[in-house]
Amino acid sequence: MHATRWPSIGTIGLLLLLAVVSPASAVEYRLQVVSLFTTAFASFMLPGEFADGASGPGLNRLEASLDGGQVANGSALFDRRVQPVRESLGRAYGGSRVIPQVKLAGDGPTLWDEIAWEGNPGERSVWLVSPTMRNIQELTDAALKGTGPLRHYQPLAFPMNGGRVSALTFPLNFLWFYEDRGTMWDKYLSRGLDVKDGIGTVVGVNTNSLFPDVAYLIVTHAEQPTTYKAVLVWRERNAERQAPGMTNPVIIR
Repeated sequence: MHATRWPSIGTIGLLLLLAVVSPASAVEYRLQVVSLFTTAFASFMLPGEFADGASGPGLNRLEASLDGGQVANGSALFDRRVQPVRESLGRAYGGSRVIPQVKLAGDGPTLWDEIAWEGNPGERSVWLVSPTMRNIQELTDAALKGTGPLRHYQPLAFPMNGGRVSALTFPLNFLWFYEDRGTMWDKYLSRGLDVKDGIGTVVGVNTNSLFPDVAYLIVTHAEQPTTYKAVLVWRERNAERQAPGMTNPVIIR
C-alpha cells in the first residue's frame, strides 16, 4: 500500500500566488473607420442630430447603411486610411502596445477600414488617420461609437473651464511638439478628452490651409469584446487659392 502524497503547504501557496499574479486573458477589440464627404454625411442627418453628442435615427441609418454596404464608393475618401502608430507615439497619447490586424475597405461592399487587436481592459490604444492627398483638407465632424450608440461630435478647442469633449482640436504643430516629448496625454488629453463611451478623437488642424488635417482615435478598452466605430467627415477648406496671373492670393471666407 502506498501512502497518498499531498502537496506541501509551500507548493499550495506558490500555486495560489501564481493564480493571483497571472495576467487576465486578453480581450479582442475592433475599430471600424471611414472618411466621408460632408455632403454624404449630411444626407443622413435629421434635425437635432447636428448637436454635439447627439444620437438618433439618422445616425443609426448611417451606421446600418455602412454595415450593409449600401453607401456608394463615391461618398468615401480612400486616401485616408486608419493605421497603427509607432509605440513611442502611442505612449505620448496614453496608449499601450498592441499588435493589430488591418483589413482595408475595397474587397467587399462595405466602406469600413477595420483593425482588430487583443488588449487588456482599461488600457488604451491609439490609431492615426492621415490623408495622402492635399485636397479636401478640413475635418469638420466626427461620428463615434463606443459602448453606446453612434453619436455626432463637432471638433472643439481645448475646454478652458475644466470640461471635457469627445472631439478635440489642436494646431498640428502643437501636437507634434508634445508628441516628441511624449507628454500629450499627461499635459492635455487626460484633462480635456472625454472617452466615457470608450472612444474619442483628436484633430490636428494643419496651420497651412492648403494641406489636410490629421486625426488620432483614442480607444479605451472595454471589459468585453467591443467594436468601436468612427465616421470622419471632410470638406475642402474655406480658402480659395491664387488666381492665374495675380500677384497676391484671393482669399474667400
